Amino acid sequence: MKKIVVIGGGAAGFFAAVNCPHSVTLLEKTAKFLQKVKISGGGRCNVTHACFDPKILIQHYPRGKKELLGPFCRFQPKDTIAWFEARGVAHKKEEDGRMFPVTDSSETIIDCLVQEAQKKGEQLKNYTAVDKIEKQDSRFLLTLNDGTRELFDAILLATGS
Repeated sequence: MKKIVVIGGGAAGFFAAVNCPHSVTLLEKTAKFLQKVKISGGGRCNVTHACFDPKILIQHYPRGKKELLGPFCRFQPKDTIAWFEARGVAHKKEEDGRMFPVTDSSETIIDCLVQEAQKKGEQLKNYTAVDKIEKQDSRFLLTLNDGTRELFDAILLATGS
């Protein structure tokens, strides 16, 4: 089984980690994971938008419309909703199309993502920044801020902003 590192402990990093079929180490340089999730939507977590036609969905993105059509045909808001619902998280649609958990709490989404990571046995490391990445043959050697070095088969960058 491949050894994968996900750099970035936000929503994208967690979602990638819990859906990866391989062993994942998830690194977050700050104290807490999923901090933007916690405050999104005023603390209610705007999970997605109720637009289920990829050709219409891409119109909401001023840059990258053409580039997003393919990915949105493979995985789009209805898939996000189904993924969370399969894990017991129901959503509601607001008048403007935004989708929130019925609990109106971002903690519902945070708890779901963290529980999925724990079920998979993912390694979650906070306060862990990457100081250096070196290519070694077909693998990657990461030097972390505490001086440790670790070898991975693949890297997924989910560093957001």
